[in-house]
Amino acid sequence: MSDIARPPIFKLSKFSFAIGSLAFGLKSVALGLVMLFYNQVMGLPAAWVSTGIGIALIVDAIVDPLIGQISDTWHSRWGRRHPFMYASAVPASIAVWALLNPPQGLPIGSLFIYMLTCVIGARVFISMFEIPSASLLPELATSYDDRTVMSTYRTLVGIFFPIMIVVIAMATLMTPFVNTSGQKMPGQLNPVGYANYGIMLAVFIFLSILLSAVGTHREIKYLHVEKKHETLADLIATIRYTLLDKNFLALSIAGVVSGIGAGLVGGLTEYFNTYFWELSATQLSTLTGSLLISPIAAAILGPYMAKKFGKKKVAIWNFSLSMLCGILPVGLRTLGLLPPNGSPIILPLLIVDSALAVTLVIIGLIVTTSMMADIVEQVMTKSGKRSEGLIFSADTMLKQIVTGVGSMGTGIILNFIKFPDKAVPGQVDAEVLHRMALIYLPITITTSIIAIAMISFYSISRDDHERNLAKVPL
Repeated sequence: MSDIARPPIFKLSKFSFAIGSLAFGLKSVALGLVMLFYNQVMGLPAAWVSTGIGIALIVDAIVDPLIGQISDTWHSRWGRRHPFMYASAVPASIAVWALLNPPQGLPIGSLFIYMLTCVIGARVFISMFEIPSASLLPELATSYDDRTVMSTYRTLVGIFFPIMIVVIAMATLMTPFVNTSGQKMPGQLNPVGYANYGIMLAVFIFLSILLSAVGTHREIKYLHVEKKHETLADLIATIRYTLLDKNFLALSIAGVVSGIGAGLVGGLTEYFNTYFWELSATQLSTLTGSLLISPIAAAILGPYMAKKFGKKKVAIWNFSLSMLCGILPVGLRTLGLLPPNGSPIILPLLIVDSALAVTLVIIGLIVTTSMMADIVEQVMTKSGKRSEGLIFSADTMLKQIVTGVGSMGTGIILNFIKFPDKAVPGQVDAEVLHRMALIYLPITITTSIIAIAMISFYSISRDDHERNLAKVPL
């Protein structure tokens, strides 16, 4: 560990730690566009897109724990985490820009290879920043409640500003156009808009990474310096204690299962908005803009609720209620209880439901991130080693699954229901849209219930955390 006594954390460091989440949030925005962009705009079959996303997910699942473990044991004059944070800025930005700026006229096979390379690059290089950056949390904040507050700030920035950027992009870049057949198309299918969107995302990702790394640089001298493992058996024991901890397993399995369900929501959202609800880019901008209140509300309510009721209870209740909000509009339409598209009630209903659901989800994410940080000392009481990188690499990998498996699952669903490529809103067979809803609803309900059940096995309370802190050196 560091020999220098830690003063209270600098305010600039708190802000810089929080702003780092913007890079991950914007990468998620870019990957969330992949299916719609490459399938409906570029004409790559949905099955090809989902296959590419699946391959990238496998690569990511292998690389993320390696990044976490390597950064846990890295020795340099810039500490364990910052060398990786600095090194990721340029390649991560380039990968995201390239993803939404493919060369025109590529054969279908070449377009697939290009997309696959960009998706893998975006995932790996953002992980190279996000895992070391997120791993700073347990050292920057040691108390049970301070971790929730720090997690709140990071989550607020990582969701609020990406939403704002999406609103700006939808309002200014994704303009309606007329296709080669003379049909009026909504802005979210405009290829020119995506090119400029990619530039915007890349610039903000670069700035986020650089500001976060520079702003937390002064904390390096106070951070833990891990002793090298004396033997391979010692290293394996540390990994075993970490990955087999029952609380880590509870949150990890919950994350995997909820990631699949939430990923399907994210992967199908653009299809539901464009074809199921037939929203224009302007309406999408309004819907997305309404979500700006959600991270603010969550930032106010999250720490208060966690302190008053306990992290585990808050996580369970929030994910339960968010599941109900998530299925409500689609369920009502499937049951024939909503008026047709274009009715003045549709957009307000989607706005209220989405804002409430997102608020609940964000509170859940704030709390579970803090719960994950509390596992660090729990594991250290057994292994004698700090494994933040390995723990948060799993957490980051699960967040990647949210977008990765979701988009992969989206392609499988679209292929199964025979959703047409380059479809025109208002001209998609109603039976196809009905089948999409009937597949989406039970998957979302089932995965949510399983994830909530897994969180119930988490057992670190406030008292447990205080006992663990007393046992381990800081």
